[in-house]
Amino acid sequence: MTGATGFIGTRLVARLLADGHRVVALARRPSPHLPPGARFQAGDLLQPDPWRDAGAGCDRLYHLAALITFDPRRRAELMRQNGDGTRLALDAARRWNVAAAVVVSSACTLGLARRPDETLDEEDTAPPALAAANPYLAGKLAAEQAARERAGAQRIVIVNPTTVFGPGDRSLNSGTLVARVTRSPVVPVPPGGSNVVDVDDVVDGILAAAERGVAGRRYALGGENLRFSEIVRTIAEVTGRRPLRVRLPRWTRAPLAAAAAAAMRVAGGRFLTPQIVGDMFAFKYYSSARAARELGWRPRFRFRESVARAWDFYRQEGILT
Repeated sequence: MTGATGFIGTRLVARLLADGHRVVALARRPSPHLPPGARFQAGDLLQPDPWRDAGAGCDRLYHLAALITFDPRRRAELMRQNGDGTRLALDAARRWNVAAAVVVSSACTLGLARRPDETLDEEDTAPPALAAANPYLAGKLAAEQAARERAGAQRIVIVNPTTVFGPGDRSLNSGTLVARVTRSPVVPVPPGGSNVVDVDDVVDGILAAAERGVAGRRYALGGENLRFSEIVRTIAEVTGRRPLRVRLPRWTRAPLAAAAAAAMRVAGGRFLTPQIVGDMFAFKYYSSARAARELGWRPRFRFRESVARAWDFYRQEGILT
């Protein structure tokens, strides 16, 4: 498994170990959060010599490693890590005679909807203009292209999780919003929406894709389609906070994007970019009907449960208090 020390990766490692599997975990450096029992293998995807034989004897490859940033100044790095890194991982899996590989991409590659009554699925693909503005999306599209090119010779399946909440989010990916709601007296609420899913439901989907997924196909793994107003309200209720929620009118999209661009130039930006601000005025609404039909996958957790599980984790670990 690549990316075994990340948010989804640690949950997937724990699940595989609990199910009686042996796991080889490839990461750049050891992590105290890697579940005990996994065999750690130090290595960088872009420098394959140290880990060239690490997966010999394995029957599955779970490729989760990815650089997560939306900063356009890091586009070249994103294309190398997420595009070339996927190609090298899959080529290694072929040398190891791995029976099946799952590439964990993102639902962002399916695109964005402009209306709340529009739901996207695996037959949709983000347009070139969107990829040009979003380097993270471009890197994920490159990873999917590498998977599809190799799916004829290998059984490679792609999964596309939506916005993932739940325990284990130490770097505050989706937890950034939880932090904002719990720490800020005023929370701006954009008019768009997003699909949300629990991390352990994503783990279920990855395992189902490895066993039953069709080579070369994408499977969206999503839970509920919710407006940001519903998401923020639920987080506030679960965490016991009462910030002032200020709805942003649509006309604020352009000035807020400009402000994000200025802030990024001064302080850099992993998540705060003009593109990300603009996306929050759209609808990241997706259907997981294919995963239900072909993988037998359905999410178990409602969003409120996922937030409660995440909030318990953040408090136990001292990440958010």
